[in-house]
Amino acid sequence: MQIRSKAYLNMHIATFLWGITAILGRIISIQEFPLVWFRVFIVSIAMSFIPKLILQLRQLKRKEIYIVSGIGILLTIHWLLWYGSIKYANASVAVSCIACISLFVSILEPLLLKTPFDSSNLFLGIIVIPGILLINQSLELNYKIGFLLGILSAVFAALFTIYNKKHTQHISPNLITFIQMLSGLIFLTVLLPFYMYWQPGNFHFPNQKDLILLLILALGCTVIPYNLFLRTLKVTDAFTTTLINNLEPVYGIVLAAILLGESKELNWKFYAGTVIILSAVFIHAFLTHRQQKLERTK
Repeated sequence: MQIRSKAYLNMHIATFLWGITAILGRIISIQEFPLVWFRVFIVSIAMSFIPKLILQLRQLKRKEIYIVSGIGILLTIHWLLWYGSIKYANASVAVSCIACISLFVSILEPLLLKTPFDSSNLFLGIIVIPGILLINQSLELNYKIGFLLGILSAVFAALFTIYNKKHTQHISPNLITFIQMLSGLIFLTVLLPFYMYWQPGNFHFPNQKDLILLLILALGCTVIPYNLFLRTLKVTDAFTTTLINNLEPVYGIVLAAILLGESKELNWKFYAGTVIILSAVFIHAFLTHRQQKLERTK
């Protein structure tokens, strides 16, 4: 019980740090592709200095490296879509879409992993949708592209969560993060010539201010939260983890209101949506606790 409580606390810390990434994504001036490229580049370089990490990498089977790398590419695509959502719309719209991850996990996990279908997971996932719609009340025409990119990013985040749970239980969180960041860097570097042809002049090197923000994004809001996230996945199911992550819109929108002046989101719809999302989180925690008590009494 104490291990699970610590895992839930770790997930809340990770979720808060991820809420900050939306703010950084809005403030950093470069476009989403170079933003994600520099993010994975900085993380890959920084983590390569962790003692014994390269040695641990050499001890993995080639098939395991390929699988973890593929999952890392899913994460990279999620980031590209999500930061595109921030650039096309705003931080509040982007983080509100992230709460859809729990719904997609509840649907996709039984289909992809052949796990038993839990109707309560789907029910609680669906509960989140009205909360998202209430929070995300700024759906004017110019925000619809950003909203669509945000929803697509949630699909890839759900796939990332599901396959991480299945394939990375026996691998250390630091090693998982390193492989996935490095695979994302290779993936984006391969795509870079096509991006520069399609979007000429859009790949800029960061200025001093952007570089500082990228360092904060890469180290403080990537290495730490993903390490906590992967540790949490080892002792909880994917749906519980992503349901806690539904608090990211709350953290993100509050921070956006304070730091970016997006206070128009903070009306009755915001508070109603927040209550709905928090209700889903606590209802799921209650049901999980009750189920565990029943299993212990058997």
